[in-house]
Amino acid sequence: MITFKSAFPAALLLATAFVPVPAAALVSVAGSLAGAPDPGIPNGFSTVITFDAPSAAGIVNTISGAVVTAAGNQSGVRAAPAGTQAGGIYQSVGNGGSSTFNFTDYLPDYRVLTGLSLYWGSVDSHNIVDFVRADGSLVSSFSGSDLPRFDGNQTLGATNRRITFAMTGLNEITQVRFRGTGNAFEYDTIAVQAGAVPEPASWAMLITGFGLIGSALRRRRRRVAMA
Repeated sequence: MITFKSAFPAALLLATAFVPVPAAALVSVAGSLAGAPDPGIPNGFSTVITFDAPSAAGIVNTISGAVVTAAGNQSGVRAAPAGTQAGGIYQSVGNGGSSTFNFTDYLPDYRVLTGLSLYWGSVDSHNIVDFVRADGSLVSSFSGSDLPRFDGNQTLGATNRRITFAMTGLNEITQVRFRGTGNAFEYDTIAVQAGAVPEPASWAMLITGFGLIGSALRRRRRRVAMA
C-alpha cells in the first residue's frame, strides 16, 4: 500500500518528467568573441546578411533616420568594424536612427528565431539591439554596456566582437532592430538560427501536470485535517 509520503513525490515526478516546462521568455548573450577581424559565425548558424551582397530571400530591412550602408570611414560619424577588408560594406546606424530586419518571410512555417549572431564594431553604450515579436511587441533589449568592453575603440579586438544571442521559441521573435543614441552603431555579417514554435499540445500537457500537483496537494490537506 502506498502511503501519502510516497504518493506526493510520485505525482510531482510524473508532472515534471513528462511535461515540457517553458523556459523564461528572455534573450541572452550566448557568445562573445574578440574580433579584428571577425572570428566567424558559430556552428549551426546560417549567414543571411553581409551587405556586400543581397540579403537572403525574404528578409526585409526597414531603416529610419541616420542609417548608412557603405564602405570606408567618415571621421566623427562612422568607422568600419575592425579588420574589415578595404572596400568591405557594412551598416552604420547614427544618433536617432534605426534599422529593422524582419525575418518573417525568410523563416519557414512555424519557425522563429532562436539565435542571432553579428560582428559588432567599436562597441559603445549607445549601441542598442531590440528583439521584437511579429506583432511589434518588444521582448528584450541589449546595449553595448551589456558587453565586456564598451568604450567605442575602433581598432581593438576587445571592442570589435562577434556577439551571439540565444532565445527560446516561446518568444516568437521575428524581427531584430538596431538603434543608435549616438554616433554610431556599426555591424556586419549577420547570421541566424531558427527553431520551432512550441505546439499548443505542450501547453495542454503543462496544465495537466500542474493539475496533478494540485490534486496531490489537496489530498495532503485532507489527510492532515483528518489526522
